[in-house]
Amino acid sequence: MKINYKRIISDKSYCEKAFKGFVSKKIIREDKYRLFQKHIHKAVNNMDFANFILAEHDGAIKKKLAGREYYDWCIIIYYYAAYHAALALLSKAGYESKSHAATITAVTLFFYHKDNILEKKDIDFLINNFSLERKEIEFVLDSKEMRERACYGADETFNQTQANLIREGAAELITKIRTKLSLQ
Repeated sequence: MKINYKRIISDKSYCEKAFKGFVSKKIIREDKYRLFQKHIHKAVNNMDFANFILAEHDGAIKKKLAGREYYDWCIIIYYYAAYHAALALLSKAGYESKSHAATITAVTLFFYHKDNILEKKDIDFLINNFSLERKEIEFVLDSKEMRERACYGADETFNQTQANLIREGAAELITKIRTKLSLQ
């Protein structure tokens, strides 16, 4: 299902329709296992590993792999850290997702538009106690685009500045989600 990411932010009814489409196609479905804590744990692990790789550019990578850079992998790992934080939010609301587009749509609907279309106790809690700002939704979208270029692009180079930008955004998003969900 093709999604206009900018429109899911600006048009609540479009976002709701897209969400319902994902549910009807079973791309988003009930999360029977409630894996939100595991997703947060994975988000933190990914942050730790990406931070390690980023720091090693000035250490072991410089010494053992002179002239090589792995900033593209840092970007990819940071994106997945943010993505697992988004999956944690979706799980807390009682759902799981099989696609990035579906996850971003659901998180935007529940935590940006603050619409309680599903009437679940957990969603009420999240709607009343948590909201994502436009800049955070846009961070996930922008980092998704950069992750795709880093994963699939052969002619692009990435640098430490780009990796640091993704790192800062992912860290901010994960911290906010962990704080609001009391998952310290």
